[in-house]
Amino acid sequence: MNGAVVVTIEYVDKVGRRVVVRRAKRSDIPEVVEIEERAFPKSPYPTYVFLYNLSNNPEGFLVAEVGGKVVGYVIFELRPWLGEGHIVSIAVHPNYRRTGIGTILMGEAERKIAEAGYETVRLEVRESNFPARRFYERLGYREERREHGYYSDGETAIIMVKKLKSPIQYRQ
Repeated sequence: MNGAVVVTIEYVDKVGRRVVVRRAKRSDIPEVVEIEERAFPKSPYPTYVFLYNLSNNPEGFLVAEVGGKVVGYVIFELRPWLGEGHIVSIAVHPNYRRTGIGTILMGEAERKIAEAGYETVRLEVRESNFPARRFYERLGYREERREHGYYSDGETAIIMVKKLKSPIQYRQ
C-alpha cells in the first residue's frame, strides 16, 4: 500500500439503499466484468480493458456499491489535448437500474472532470441504445454529431456533449 487514502462518498438511491461510490480496486474487476457483459451482451469490453484503466487511470475508474456488492461503474478520462473530459464507459447491474445509481456515478465523474478544470464532457452511445440516449439527455447531454461505422459491428455512434457547471456547483 502506498499510503494513499481512498475516498468514499455515500448516497441514498431512489429506493432508500445506501450507495457507496469509491475508486475501483483489482478485486472489483470480476463484478465489473459481469456487469459489463450483462449491460453490453453484443460487444462487452474484455477484462484487460478494465485492468488497463485500473492501472493507467485509477482516479477515473469509480464503482458503486450497495451492501458491499459492486452494482455499477463508470470510467472517465481527462483529455488535456482536447480540453475536455470523456466518459469511456458506464454500466449498472440490471437489478439496480432505474434507482439513481447511474445518475450518481455520472455526477461523480462530472464533478471530478469539473474539478480538474474542464468545462466540457463528451461520450459516445450506440444509435440503437434509446434508453441510454434518453438517460444522457436527462442529464443535459446533447447530440453533437454522428459517427457512422464507429462500433465493430458497423453501428453508428451518437457523439454527445455536455457543458459542465463550475466545480463548486457539484458539491452536495
